[in-house]
Amino acid sequence: MDIPTEPQPDDTDTIMAALAHGIKGNPQTGLAMLVPLISRGPALAVGVCAALAECNNLNLPEAPPGASYGLLVFGPDGSPSDTGHMPIGPRFAAQFTSAWANGQRDTAYALFDALADSDETEDLDGLFVGIRVLYDMAVTRLADGHDAAPAEES
Repeated sequence: MDIPTEPQPDDTDTIMAALAHGIKGNPQTGLAMLVPLISRGPALAVGVCAALAECNNLNLPEAPPGASYGLLVFGPDGSPSDTGHMPIGPRFAAQFTSAWANGQRDTAYALFDALADSDETEDLDGLFVGIRVLYDMAVTRLADGHDAAPAEES
């Protein structure tokens, strides 16, 4: 059986169904639905990351000139920190999401490629953890109700 390496029409439906399972409290089912997409190769795996990052950035207004989006990072003691102190997977998810929010697609793809092209088991494991973090972030973002249209005044 040939496994398609190009996006298929139902791939978007699969991602949306996976997110719906997460929102309904079944994240393991949702993640299991993403595995076949991710397994079809790096182009589809980064596509899944992009779709999840897009969910994380829903309804963000365009950043003013000279400004950019980022994620606040705190250390174990609650003090401000940076992504350099994070484990590989969560660091990838934070940096990928921020790059995507800022329209820096080349940076997002480079972050993915740095892990996907690595010969280090730690990097590849980190990529899979990062995809899980992106998924969890997207599920949380979609489930939190902040994306609902504002109520009209009467």
